[in-house]
Amino acid sequence: MEYLLFELKKVSKNKLALISISILIIISGIVLFMNLHAESEFTLQAGARKEITYYQAENAKLKKELLQQKKNSDLYRETKYAIKSNEKISSQDYQIQQAAQANKWHRAYTLMWEKKKKEKKYLEAIDSNQINQAQVKELNTKLDFFTYLKLKPLAYESQDMPVTGIQFWLHLNKQYLPYLFTLVALFILTLLFTENYKQKLNPTKLIPISKLRLTSTEITAGLILIGGSFLVINLLMFIAATFCAGSGNLEFPYLTHSFVNGKVTNNFVASGKLILPIITLQILGILFLVVLVRLFAKIFRTQLPTLLFTLLLVLGVNIAEIAVPIFKKISAWLPMTYLNAVDSASGYLGLIYQNSHLNFASGIIVLLFSTIVILGLTFIIESLQKF
Repeated sequence: MEYLLFELKKVSKNKLALISISILIIISGIVLFMNLHAESEFTLQAGARKEITYYQAENAKLKKELLQQKKNSDLYRETKYAIKSNEKISSQDYQIQQAAQANKWHRAYTLMWEKKKKEKKYLEAIDSNQINQAQVKELNTKLDFFTYLKLKPLAYESQDMPVTGIQFWLHLNKQYLPYLFTLVALFILTLLFTENYKQKLNPTKLIPISKLRLTSTEITAGLILIGGSFLVINLLMFIAATFCAGSGNLEFPYLTHSFVNGKVTNNFVASGKLILPIITLQILGILFLVVLVRLFAKIFRTQLPTLLFTLLLVLGVNIAEIAVPIFKKISAWLPMTYLNAVDSASGYLGLIYQNSHLNFASGIIVLLFSTIVILGLTFIIESLQKF
């Protein structure tokens, strides 16, 4: 216990470690502030209002063109039909806007669902060669989204600019913390595991405790420091978002992806169902980082090479997975992939890498296996080193 407290105090007193955590909290706070500032433009009623403005502008143009067209011509009839169609859409958007403002969510979602059904029917009538497939996929996703909400009419929560506690937590752990916190974690762990070395010699070997206890104490110290820092950042941001916009609803839909018979299937599930898988991957990811940095610290015994090599390995692999095709194929078997726990648990990484093996279950296996292998390598290296 005394050695564990010594290890924790050693890093907690380091100003650079505290500054790096503080900067991360500030960045997360800025993201929340920006989302809160822009969120009013991404509500259901704001979307309806934008569409009303668009179709009103379109109708103004069409009415000007109508004055220049012959009344009995086909073009005149087509323009008149287009004006009526736009007026119907504007009327429906107005009803959606009014229902959302009055918190009549079932009516608002039913109207949105009916609107998306009409849009899908319209696209199906067009020649497939003239349709943008990305537009079709987006429309189908929106249709599934409002189908879910039509059956469960929950208060609307923006997923473009999330501000409620749960949705902002998911957003933060998807877009920012997997990368920014990983950098901070590697830095703090490097300080922790290289601080004991004096001229590349390790005085802790002289401490009268067993090697197993020494190893478990060092890993526990790393887990407490990194896990504790991660928990503090997430709790602070969740509390701040909840205070500003409410906690949100665990039943609110979140888009997930899976492979069925080699084809991607999209499905909306309750956000709450993803929380446990995400936290599980995050804990295993933090454990993996702890043992990885500890391994490099045992090899190099100085701060700079340890930090550079861990950064090169962790960030380099993630960049390579995006840029190099062969890395996409093996991404499911690389532990660095699962440091983005939200995208791993939701199946989004499997979708963008087109890798059916990249999922939550694989993440558990790969992270545990990698951690055990690294612990074995570290044990061998320690056995070969006298001091």
